[in-house]
Amino acid sequence: MTKGSPFGAGGAPRPTMETLAQLAGVSKITVSRALRDSDLVRPELREKIAEIARAAGYRMNGAARALRTRRSRTVALVIERLVAGDRPISDPLVLSIIGGLLETLTPAGQAMLVTSSDHFLDSQVVDADGIVMVGQGAGGMRAKTIAASGLPMVLWGAPLPGSDHVVIGSDNRLGGSLSAGHLVDGGRRHLVFLGDVQHPEVAARLEGVRDVVAATPATIAAAVPCDFSRVAGAAAVTRLLDQGVRFDAIVAASDFIAAGACDALIDRGLGVPADVAVVGFDDIAVAANHRPALSSVRQDWSQAGRVLGEAILAMIDRPEAFVAPDMLPVKLIVRESSRPA
Repeated sequence: MTKGSPFGAGGAPRPTMETLAQLAGVSKITVSRALRDSDLVRPELREKIAEIARAAGYRMNGAARALRTRRSRTVALVIERLVAGDRPISDPLVLSIIGGLLETLTPAGQAMLVTSSDHFLDSQVVDADGIVMVGQGAGGMRAKTIAASGLPMVLWGAPLPGSDHVVIGSDNRLGGSLSAGHLVDGGRRHLVFLGDVQHPEVAARLEGVRDVVAATPATIAAAVPCDFSRVAGAAAVTRLLDQGVRFDAIVAASDFIAAGACDALIDRGLGVPADVAVVGFDDIAVAANHRPALSSVRQDWSQAGRVLGEAILAMIDRPEAFVAPDMLPVKLIVRESSRPA
């Protein structure tokens, strides 16, 4: 540690690439390129940034150090969390993304390393040319921490205000609008939204519901924070019923939440959709197999994997020419749970 450095001593936070960018008066991508000895940065600026990094006590992880001298021919797929109930690794959505990524990375001669964000942050031996991250964490904080590695990175999800991360995702706001519009057109007037809006893609879905409500006689009876799980969906609906909240429709941020909501309604003697119509999101197998079958907003997860793979390859090979792709389309699949009576 350089004498007088304000970082790393006495419990002070470890400097990040964003910190170096502020100290050097340049962008974070310029710092990243400079620390990788990229010819895209002038030699004198590379040396200036390297000196600032040394003075600040900045330490690149093993992957970033390796990238300065060679290519690992590996892309790291970093899953935000591997906790049951919050999109575990066995989630069909994650598995579909993995399949789509392999379809793109394998022909390009890239291997794929699948790991959790916790392991990636704790490990000093993860060796990769770039990162594809699924899940940003509440408020995008986990993605921000991962990005400090300095590797090219693409996120799956929804953009956060003020963030310069490359984010690829489905049109979540449109998905929320399609769900709410379908319910309102079917005569529903008191909508409940179930989902944790700390996740940016869920927040966008709620905004889509609000877009519809603002232009119709419908109202949002409640917006309830809820994990991506069947248990959480059932618990949220049970609480609403116990509190006497009046509602005739539910827009759920995932099919697991929607399935749990249906279970709770039926347990309380309410009909789906006779008393309460329900729409989920993702259109995974549980939607079609549930009874009643769940209406859901379909995302093409295999396509998502392919697009993420193409994007990270482009960022690794030609970062200066990279252009983020458009949002992926969504489609409402109407089934028994929300059909008009």
